[in-house]
Amino acid sequence: MFYANNNAAMPKKRIFVVEPQLAILDGHEHTQIRAIKELSPDCEVFTLTREGFRLSDDLDNDNLFPVLPVDRYAAERKRRKRRVVGSNAVGRPEQYQAFADSIKRTLDELRAEKTDLILAPSAGVEAISAAVLLKEQNQPSTFPMIKLRILSDAILAEIDKALLQRLRRLCVSGEIGLLTETAELRAHIERHYGIPVSGGFMLPCTLIPDRERPEADSRHPGDEFKIGVLGRQRAEKGSYRVPAILNQLRVVAAESGQRLRFRFVYQAVRSKRARRLVLELRSWLGARKNPDVTIEYLSSGMPADAFKQLVGDVDILLLPYSTKRYDLSGSGIILDGVLAQKPIVYSRGMANQELLSLGNAEAAASDREFAEKILAVAADYQAYQKGAQRAADHYSSLIFEQIGDVLGVTDAQAARNG
Repeated sequence: MFYANNNAAMPKKRIFVVEPQLAILDGHEHTQIRAIKELSPDCEVFTLTREGFRLSDDLDNDNLFPVLPVDRYAAERKRRKRRVVGSNAVGRPEQYQAFADSIKRTLDELRAEKTDLILAPSAGVEAISAAVLLKEQNQPSTFPMIKLRILSDAILAEIDKALLQRLRRLCVSGEIGLLTETAELRAHIERHYGIPVSGGFMLPCTLIPDRERPEADSRHPGDEFKIGVLGRQRAEKGSYRVPAILNQLRVVAAESGQRLRFRFVYQAVRSKRARRLVLELRSWLGARKNPDVTIEYLSSGMPADAFKQLVGDVDILLLPYSTKRYDLSGSGIILDGVLAQKPIVYSRGMANQELLSLGNAEAAASDREFAEKILAVAADYQAYQKGAQRAADHYSSLIFEQIGDVLGVTDAQAARNG
């Protein structure tokens, strides 16, 4: 069954977003579609997602098409990946013919044209395979352009070599455009796989440029600085390091003699009760040494408006992320933090350097170095605020340029005035 807004006026350009994973309600899958819609007001956006997806009051259900088949090969891919680590684990793209067929039927019913765009903003094996099949099985003179945004090297690393060759040919010919979120991943794909990347697409997450940017406030020594450890915490985000960093900050702050107070604001995953208990116990014991460094817990999975307020309330964002996972991939917390004009302390070696090298951030490796960098940012907070404003201005300009390039619209700037 289709859920379409048949009363909408025909736009100048139509974008067909392919996103199978809308069942993940608190991830970037929903926010990226919202960003595309808000940043391209002159386009009409259709979303193709998995069959059986249940509509929610929290979603914009206009032009939502639950037509994509269930992924029957997900378990097989996981088994192969575990069995031969680092191998090309995915079979022929013809396995995903049903996925491609569902897209083609929807495009035919909506009378898609050459000037329209098919966009997979979080392209996985299914979308990549379907894109190759669709381009090989349809006339280039009449079929829409396809653009695939690759968010992680792990996506391409598990693809069969023969499929990579077919993808490379279509990218070289310009029939498929590959996009990345970070310049680091773009360089890696071009160097390691020999596949040209047509551009960057750094879609914002919770905050939208020039619509929800707060006025920067002014902090003075003696205020309590809130250190945000935000988002859905996972091992690769370094959440296990927070107790050690917190305790190191107590030591470093005491050694410096600066009377600054710090409160860590930590979003705890509800199902990780044991980890939260350990954090609480270590915090309680450590507080007896220096009560000027404390920790506050908040639940994860909060509504978008509440999360925006939370990002706005903290003073410094802490990202002790694993560089094995984030050396090429971006982070939504970085994008939200930059737009919110927040100084950031992050793991040395992380991607997104374009947004982290404008006087708004400090890199660290050891727990003590993280503590030292937090103290340094707090001690010279106004200087880092100026850098954060520069970073926000840079990212705001960049995303409007990228929207125009990726979507093929010349009036993306209108979104700034809409």
